Amino acid sequence: MGLQATAIRDMLYAAATYGEAYDTLREMAGFTQEEISDSGQMVEWQKAAKLYDLLADITHNEQIGLVMGGDVSMAITGMVGFLMQASKNLEDAIGVYCRYGQMVCPMITYTYRREGKFAVVELHQNALWKSTYPRNARIAIDFVLSSTLHFIRGLCGRSIYPQAVEVEYAKDAVKMYQEVLHCQVLFNAPLHRMLFLAEDMHTPVTSSDASLFELFSNILGQKKSLAIQSSCRDAVKHLLLMQHKGQIPTIEDAASGLEMTVRTLQRKLTAEQTSFREIAAEVKKELALHLMKNRTGTITEVAEVLGYNDLPAFRRAFKLWTRSTPKVVKKQLVNG
Repeated sequence: MGLQATAIRDMLYAAATYGEAYDTLREMAGFTQEEISDSGQMVEWQKAAKLYDLLADITHNEQIGLVMGGDVSMAITGMVGFLMQASKNLEDAIGVYCRYGQMVCPMITYTYRREGKFAVVELHQNALWKSTYPRNARIAIDFVLSSTLHFIRGLCGRSIYPQAVEVEYAKDAVKMYQEVLHCQVLFNAPLHRMLFLAEDMHTPVTSSDASLFELFSNILGQKKSLAIQSSCRDAVKHLLLMQHKGQIPTIEDAASGLEMTVRTLQRKLTAEQTSFREIAAEVKKELALHLMKNRTGTITEVAEVLGYNDLPAFRRAFKLWTRSTPKVVKKQLVNG
């Protein structure tokens, strides 16, 4: 799981305007030119996430994500961006990113819905990222909020600002958030959300093209389908890791995310001699081991991140996965 390689490259180009040369930044971040030049490649998410830490350190600005989001080109989204640019209106363009955005950055997923007079865009960030690297997780959300408004301006030819923004993290730099987002910001919210006026969603995309929309839609659909056909097991595991938000997604959620029925998903997994339950257990095990190795928190905190409110239940599940206890395994990971 990771971030599209060329997205890293485009972020570095944008960041190069803040004082350091592009090649210097790339080397400081630990990337070779080759590994970030192929749009078909993905960069390991931990390495990609730490780029935000580096940028905050060299600029001495914890809100660098808000700044940089307004400087990046829509090219950072690759072919997904082309499909958005060919969309009929803003609502369709947002729908495109909700459907295909994981091909750009699978660690943050978009959902969209109407809620009365509002159109609500929700940002669901991977729980493992938020728990393990809270600093760069916050900077990443700032970047997404700012770049979303920047891309809307590019798509529609005018600025369309939300009526309100809600973020999960603590209150900080309120004035800067308001200056960039042009609205009130609610901190310590249960979920990252942007609330737009529903009527604004009908705003036409200036570069709308029905024939190009069909072309890019077919290409992206085929690419997504091929990834599933090569290994349904890997596709399910990837989806469960990416969409973990404190609870492993249900088989219904997984089937919906892979655009197939539950019965079809079960049949494909059976053909690969596995099951949804086995894959879910494997994902929980990997997440638990990662958290134990990379966090200083308690076993209870690890259990809570994985969605277990009952510590004995987590211990029983962990023993089934590893044939050992959380305490013993955590000690081994920390020491070795």
